[in-house]
Amino acid sequence: MNYKQLLILRLSHLTEWRNIREMIIPKEMYQDCNWTETCEFFGDGKYVLRGYWKNGQPYCKREYQNNQEYGLSLGWWENGQLYWKEAWENGQRHGLSLGWWENGQLYWKTEYQNGELISGGCFRND
Repeated sequence: MNYKQLLILRLSHLTEWRNIREMIIPKEMYQDCNWTETCEFFGDGKYVLRGYWKNGQPYCKREYQNNQEYGLSLGWWENGQLYWKEAWENGQRHGLSLGWWENGQLYWKTEYQNGELISGGCFRND
């Protein structure tokens, strides 16, 4: 879902608002999932999407600017263990990307430059 789609949802009154800047994604959009999301708008095309597992633990945090992911993207397993940590620029992975198995062992370590994989790979879960 991009920024414009979220604004359409706001205008159509299909969203629940936590405050003047933060909306909760409607249940109909995630009812078959084990998580929910909120979106916080900061103006100038910037917004942050946060996801939460049904148990209240964070699921993900993604920052967007001008409809493109940017900054640090984080994800967590349902048990609270960090799942991924990725750097984004202009809607493309750029820099180090790390992922962990649910038990905390390293799953992948890759490096990207302008969306192109330049090094890294996956690890076994022993």
